[in-house]
Amino acid sequence: MAVSTKTKTLEENWKRALADYQNLLRRVEADKTQFAKFANANLIARLLPSLDIINLAASHSQDLGVQMAAKQFDQALKDEGLEVINPSLGESFNPQFHDCTETVGLKAAAVENTIAQVVLQGYRLGEFVLRPAKVKVFQTST
Repeated sequence: MAVSTKTKTLEENWKRALADYQNLLRRVEADKTQFAKFANANLIARLLPSLDIINLAASHSQDLGVQMAAKQFDQALKDEGLEVINPSLGESFNPQFHDCTETVGLKAAAVENTIAQVVLQGYRLGEFVLRPAKVKVFQTST
């Protein structure tokens, strides 16, 4: 093998190795970002029952301190990207975001497979649905 051919081969191998290394760095960075998102989602999901209790206490209390604490806790979770899933009445049932806890018979002006009542609001963090909204859905009686 001639020197120039050997040099070309070594240079091509070096470029491939460098490209592989750069791809590895990008992949590791993407994995770290994904891990952080998943870790946040897991922690926030564990805090949701506490959020429900604090919000319930704030809605039934005249104590300004309780209301401020609930507002601050809500805001801290929203700052982390938490979004409320609170469907409106009459909205179409979507199993991706809603969990049907009960079906209700159709009433006048009601449409089948629409939300009759929101039992408990849900939450999502980016593309992760941490807890679907618990709803009652209009259905025809069978």
